[in-house]
Parts: sequence; C-alpha cells; structure tokens
Amino acid sequence: MDRWKMMAKKMTLYPKSVRVLLLLPLIWTAHTRLAMAQDTTKTVSQQKEIDAVHIHKKTESREIKEEPFNVNVVETKQYYNSTLDINQLLTRTTGIRVREDGGLGSNFNFSLNGFSGKSLKFFLDGIPMDNFGSSFSLNNFPANMAERIEVYKGVVPVSLGADALGGAINMVTRRNLNYMDVSYSIGSFNTHKAGLNGAYTNAKTGLAVRFNGFYNYSDNSYKVNVEPIRGNTVLPEQEVKRFHDGYSSLGGQVEVGVRDKAFADQLFVGILAGQNDKDIQTGVVMDQVFGAMTQSSNSIIPTLKYKKDNLFVNGLDFNLYGAYNSTRNHFVDTVGLTYNWLQETTPRSGGAERQRTQLRQRDGESLLTANLAYTLHQDHRLSLNYVLTDFKRKSSDVEQPNNVAYTMPQRLQKQNLGLGLDSRFGALRTNVFAKYYGLHAESFENISQTLTPEYAEIATSQDNVGYGLAGTYFLLPRMQVKASYEHAYRLPEPLELLGDGLFTIRNETLTPEKSDNINIGGLYAFTVNQVHNFQTEANFIYRNSTDFIRQEQGRNQPTGRKFINVGDVRTTGVEGEIRYNWKNRLYSSVNLSYQNIIDKTEFTTGGNLSGETTQPNLNYGYKVPNIPYLFGNFDLGLQLPKVGGKGGAANIQYRLNFIEEYYLTPEQLGANNPDMIPRQFAHSILADYSIGQGKYNIAVECHNLTNSRLFDNYRMQKPGRSFNVKIRYFIQK
Repeated sequence: MDRWKMMAKKMTLYPKSVRVLLLLPLIWTAHTRLAMAQDTTKTVSQQKEIDAVHIHKKTESREIKEEPFNVNVVETKQYYNSTLDINQLLTRTTGIRVREDGGLGSNFNFSLNGFSGKSLKFFLDGIPMDNFGSSFSLNNFPANMAERIEVYKGVVPVSLGADALGGAINMVTRRNLNYMDVSYSIGSFNTHKAGLNGAYTNAKTGLAVRFNGFYNYSDNSYKVNVEPIRGNTVLPEQEVKRFHDGYSSLGGQVEVGVRDKAFADQLFVGILAGQNDKDIQTGVVMDQVFGAMTQSSNSIIPTLKYKKDNLFVNGLDFNLYGAYNSTRNHFVDTVGLTYNWLQETTPRSGGAERQRTQLRQRDGESLLTANLAYTLHQDHRLSLNYVLTDFKRKSSDVEQPNNVAYTMPQRLQKQNLGLGLDSRFGALRTNVFAKYYGLHAESFENISQTLTPEYAEIATSQDNVGYGLAGTYFLLPRMQVKASYEHAYRLPEPLELLGDGLFTIRNETLTPEKSDNINIGGLYAFTVNQVHNFQTEANFIYRNSTDFIRQEQGRNQPTGRKFINVGDVRTTGVEGEIRYNWKNRLYSSVNLSYQNIIDKTEFTTGGNLSGETTQPNLNYGYKVPNIPYLFGNFDLGLQLPKVGGKGGAANIQYRLNFIEEYYLTPEQLGANNPDMIPRQFAHSILADYSIGQGKYNIAVECHNLTNSRLFDNYRMQKPGRSFNVKIRYFIQK
C-alpha cells in the first residue's frame, strides 16, 4: 500500500496530460492482474466443472462397480499377452472356484458363492449362452477376446434377463473400432492356442466389420498318480501318462453392419460357428478309465443385433438380439474293451466300454431378447426386459433305432420378463425390480397299466414371480456400501426335464429351484502420499435355497437316473479383497473367500426296482461335501516401462492360489475319514515383453511351479508343472 501512495505523490509533479499517459500502463497492468485473478478463479471453477465432468464420465467398469448390485469387474487388458483363458482369470475372483476334471477342454464345474451348474447363467455381450454348444464355453475363450468380465453375485440386473438363481457371468467382447490382434502359443503336453480378433470401421459410411476367432489343441498327456487295476487286483500307486485325452476346438464370430446412423446406433448381422472333438479319458472318478470313447460337437448360430438410443423420443433406448442356435452332438462308444491306466485291455461283452451307442443329437433353439429403457427423470430410469427361448431336440442312434425317446416330442420353451426402476436420491441409489418366469414343456409318459409300455404325449406349464431390491450409498466420495435382496427362481433345463434318451431319463414333474439371496458389502479406496493407492472390498452373503434340482443318487442302473427336486441348502459366507498400486509400477492383490454351505434337507428320496423310497438324510446339518469352503489368491506384479528403449515395456507377475482341505464325502463319517482333498498351493510366474508401443509381444509362463499335486472334482488330478510361450501382434488405428 505504501508503494502505491508514493507513486501517487510523484504523479502530482507531472502535468495532467502526462499523468494520463503514465497512468495508462498502470491501468492496463491493474486490468491484466484483475483479469488474471478472474481467470484464476474461473480456472478453479472450470477445474471443478472439469472434475465434475470427469466424475460423470467414468469408465464402464467403474460405473458398473458403483451399481447397487454385488458385482466384480475383471479387467482383461493386462492379460492379453498371457495364455490364460476366461475360466482361469475368473477363478482368481472372490467367491469363484472353477473346478476342472483335467487339462485343456476338460469338463468343469463353475461355482459362485456355493451355487454351481445351471444355477448360474453365462452371457456373451449380454446374450444368454445356455445352448451355444460346448465349443463356446468359457474355457475356450482366450483372455484377449474380452474387454472385461462382469461377475454378478446373487442378484442379477433386469437387463440381463435370465432365470439365474445364484449369479451371472457376462463376458463383454472388445469394442475397438479399428484394430487387429493375432496371437499364437505353444506349451507343455503338446498344447497349442491361437487367437484372431479385429475390427474395421469406415468413419464416413459407418460400415463396420468385427471378428473374433480361436483355436485350441492339446494331447493333455500329463502324468497322474493312480493305482491301476489289473483284473480284480489293485496294483501299487505309480505315475502314468494320460493316454486318451486329446482335445481340439475351433470357433469364431463375424459381424457386419453399420454404426452411428439415424435409424440405428448399431445394426449388425453375424454368425457364430464352432466345433470341437474330445477323447474321454475318465469317468467321474480316477478309478474309471476309458481308451476309445469320444464325443464331438458343432454349432452354427446366425445372429441379429440392433441398438438405438433416443428411439422416437429422447430418453427411450432400445436393444434387440435374435439368434437361432443349431447344434449337433455326437457320442461314440463302440469298442468292446476294458482299459486300465497301463493301457492294458481285456474283452468286454456288449461291444462297448460302457454302453454301445452312436448317439446323435440335433438341438435347435430360437432366441430373442429385447431391452427397453426410458429415462423418466434425470434421477429415475425404468427398464423392461424380455427373453424368449424355444428349445427343440431330435435324437437318433443306429445302435438303438427303436428307442421311443427318439421319436417323441422334446421341447422346452422359456419366457422371462423383468421390470426395474433405478433411482438416485443424492448419495443413495436404489434398484427395485420384479421378474416373471414362464415355462412350457412337451414330453411323454408311460400310461400303460401292464408290463408292455404305452407312451402318450404330455405338456406342462409353470409360472413364477420373483422380486427384489438393491441399494448403494456413498458415505464418502470413495467409500460405498451396498445391500441387496432377491427372491429368485431357476427353471429346469432341457436335459433335466426332457432327459437325453441315454443316461438320463425325463422327469416332466420337475419344479423350479428357488432361493432368497442377501448381500451386504462395502468398498473403500484411498491414497497415501499420492503414490500408494489402495482399494478394499468386503461382502457378506446369505443364501436360503430350496427345491434344488439334483440327479438322484439312489438308483444303481447306469441308464436309469433322472433329475428330481430334492434338497434345501443354506449358505453363509464372507469374502474380502485388498488391492495395492504404487505409481503404476508395483501392484499387488490378495483375496480370501469363506463359505459355510449346510445341507438342510431332512429326508432324501431315491428310486429302485420297487419304486421310490424316502429316508432320513444322514448329512442333515453338516457341510455339503465335495465343495471347497476356504480359498484365496495372491498376486504380485512389476511393470517396467521403457525397457529396451522408447516403446518397450516388460511385466513380471507372481500368482498364488490356495485351497484349504475339504471333505470329498460327508464329514460326519468319522474323525479319521480318509476321503479328504488336501490343502493345495499352486504357484505360477508370468512374464512378457513388448516393443513398438505394444505392437510386438512375447510372453513366457510357468504354471504349478513346484509341480504340486492339484485336485478338483472328486479328487480328479490336474496337470503338473507346465510351460508356455506366446507371441502376439497388435495394431490399432
């Protein structure tokens, strides 16, 4: 202030005209400083606005995590250079165990918070994959085919539209406009994997082409520890190679259409096609071994996709998907020999290893799914979803040409209708919904009153309504709590209701499974010293499930089993995860899942030659056997940019998977129950190197580093130590 007073005093010494000229620079300086101050204020204001815009333009993964549902999002980009498939990625997510019977292409059981099998639903870009055929299963899809994977636990949003009882998995394929991604890997047990993904979009015309493809092959000739059976003698345990376990699969998807047109944001027609061939090495347990049985499958699925936002009026969004799934399955058992693990054979009557057959199944399914969403208000959005599936099967077998199951109708039609309202009230977001489940089946039954069968066509229809509520609240900008409840149903599947005419007989009286699901959880992210980033998440789950659809265990006839409604199960559990990142260089994560799955079925029903019988359930009140109850994962990785010059980068990752021991058979059989699946630790190391800004990539991997004995379903031994090398070429415009 004194400085300005001195300048004013000096000014009085000059004439008025000179004083004006001298004041002009001062006035301009003051004006500039004032403008700068205003600009600074404006910049701060704009910065706040920019920050606000940034908050509203979050990544899709972040937006999904902030939904009221209990959902995990698996980002796949960091695994594009690896040989991992989608199943192998998902098994590192809290609450998930993917239990495989063996190596590449083996049968697997996907478990989520205690639910498994048909209680879980799988989607490809939001489209149900129920009857896509075995070629299009998650263990065939490479990691670099997906942009992300969404894992919904318990409550499933209306937009997915399916009769999921315990959760859903949605794989979202990549949406780059112009790119190509080619990869090839080779590994132990003569394993080969190849992938091709890409897209081309003409910015002027909107014409677009998208394609994804994969090829997998393996001998699966890894070593296992078994006690071979020679005649009636059980030999000492020894190490042998699997000898009849080859697998190959080939599949792809091509879509052609237009984008960003007045009549459609997206309009694509496409086709999915796939086939696989598989040798069958074992039955349900390792004691049973086969040397000639095979099965194969092929699928052709034409598709139509349409998407338009602001249809007719602002705020009205519409999505439509249509497809026809045509799948052919072939099962062959025509070699009259019995094999053991030493590849020794003995003749077997009946001309087959199990039951002579050349069964062919021709499955056809029409699929239609539609989503309509309308923004009632900026904070309220109404969604309507409809899904129709109409499944038909025709079967034939030259070994059993007169089997009545091949001439009678086999049809199953499902309809799912969902209505939901998503609302925001400040930091609170809710989703209220109701779902309708409709089923119509056509089959046949034996109406004979004598020993001579007499069959008649029958039809059955069932209707059920589910409902639920989900909510989330932000206590702080980066602290979120969630809670949800759903009364859900799961409708019977074609195999369960209609049988297959070979190993499973029909049961037209099946009713849907039902469950009350509760999820309570929270997420919190924080930063220490601007370089240490932490993300934490914890969840509590409760499931009370009734009328489980299970294959009856009382029958001892190999071809006389059917699915029945039996079993009540109560599941409680907790799961948690902590993630750490330092300057995007060092990252780590650890998660742990505990699930207490108790059998609440007081009585069991079985069948024999005298009819059905009911008896007390000896496992009532105990853990359900053959299901892991405590498991977790630990990851530690290092990212090294600018290795080998500009545009080069390297990544090194260590992975640990842990499973606590659990009972293969009911635990109450005694303290010395030998039927235990032991505690397991699986170590893996993955490393990759990129040059040319990610254009050229090479990766090396070692799985099961310590060559530990790893087991899954019914103590089936999994592969030992294995090595893989992968090369990948990626370009993007």
